[in-house]
Amino acid sequence: MKTTGELYAHKGLIAFTGAFLATLTLAGCGNEKQADPQGMYATLPTSQIEIAVQQEKPLTTGEHSVAPVIPLIPLQQEQAPQQVPRQVPQQRLDIDKVYQVYPTSLSKTKELVAQLKPAIPLRTRTLTPLSVEGIPKSTVSGSAQCWLGDITDPLRKVVTKLEKKSLLYATEPLTDCSGIFHRVVQGLKDQCPAKEFPTVAKNRDSRTLALWYHEHGKLQLINNAVDSSDLLRPGAILFFGKNGFKYRDFSVAELLTPQKGIAHLGVVVDVHKNKAGQVEHYELFHGHGRKGKTTASVTNWHKRTPTRTSYPPFGNGQQQWVAVASL
Repeated sequence: MKTTGELYAHKGLIAFTGAFLATLTLAGCGNEKQADPQGMYATLPTSQIEIAVQQEKPLTTGEHSVAPVIPLIPLQQEQAPQQVPRQVPQQRLDIDKVYQVYPTSLSKTKELVAQLKPAIPLRTRTLTPLSVEGIPKSTVSGSAQCWLGDITDPLRKVVTKLEKKSLLYATEPLTDCSGIFHRVVQGLKDQCPAKEFPTVAKNRDSRTLALWYHEHGKLQLINNAVDSSDLLRPGAILFFGKNGFKYRDFSVAELLTPQKGIAHLGVVVDVHKNKAGQVEHYELFHGHGRKGKTTASVTNWHKRTPTRTSYPPFGNGQQQWVAVASL
């Protein structure tokens, strides 16, 4: 083992050896190829950020080396796609057509509205009231015609079917005048399901039928047949008094009295007018004539000016027209 004195004696040798090893180390470091970071970019980007990292390394001479400046390149952020406003076609727009517009903002909406306003032609429309006469009957169903208040076509269909059956007067159920009327009503129920009608069970004869229409506010008394001719139209229900009786200033109660009041009824299916627009005569569908001799049919002898002096105007033979209702 070397003593302290011996180590001190070799102090010079130890110092020389350390200096020699340090020289070799510096020579190796100096010969390494170092990348020049500044040479990587001839011109640094304006948005580039530089961070200088300094690190001290002790050298033999006591000097300090500075680590090269390392550029930090930030990640590029994705840019949101630009929204391109929709172009409004430069054309005149139809006011009856619906257009869909997709604005990108409130300001764009105002711009689009400003562009559309002058392009929309303004038109004045005149609304006309709904009229049955203005609607082609061939395009309207029977139930729709009933709802519109025109029962002409549905009634004609029912009457045509009943006439083809050749129902003899008073030979089977519902073949007298009131029975034939109930058959008309039964046929109209299919054509006009929303309408309310009297029933066979409660209103079998002509007087109880008149009472039903009176209770429903639909019965009107006729004191002057000629002056009331405007009430003659298809679908009108006409009530007649007894043969040869003349009725003046009568009441509903008198008409409902058996043997004195209403004795017959029928339904108007057509009306004929002169050039002045006055009713000349009408066609009536009803059960009439003698039992077992005459079929239910349409008659046209109901005239403004009867051919016989014993016939009242617009009557049924010698039976005076005394009241009217409407199907």
